[in-house]
Amino acid sequence: MTIDLYPELVRREDLSPDEGFGADIDEDCQTIHEATKGWGANAQKVIDALASKDANERWKLSHRYKELFDKPLDELMKKEFKGDFKFGMTCLAMPLDEAECYMLKKATDGIGSHIHVVYSIICGRTNEEMNKLKKNYFKIYTKDMSKLLASELHGDMERY
Repeated sequence: MTIDLYPELVRREDLSPDEGFGADIDEDCQTIHEATKGWGANAQKVIDALASKDANERWKLSHRYKELFDKPLDELMKKEFKGDFKFGMTCLAMPLDEAECYMLKKATDGIGSHIHVVYSIICGRTNEEMNKLKKNYFKIYTKDMSKLLASELHGDMERY
């Protein structure tokens, strides 16, 4: 038995949703836009709009926000918030496959690596999911994820 980690929209070759984004997604995009206008941001409104969504809805929200406001939603989260909250909101604002690449990048930046983050993302993946993750990582960062992990992981983790 396997569990599908990625939503159906991400696994499709054509990533444009046939059924449209829907009024709810547009409404949430508008709520986020209004909450982040001006000086400071209304974090609770952004949390209410983002955190209650499943992976499919967050994928749609991320793409629709960029269409409506010409700015990626994850870039907005990076600009508006700070610290660990910024990291969490940025990950929620990204499609799941991009968020995992972002987490791997952050976990391997600098000296050493955060092995638990790498381990939780890499282990238990099917070959298809690993190939998708590698392709997305290369598409976003133009670096080979396999080479990066080989240079970062040592000892028992090197085998993974």
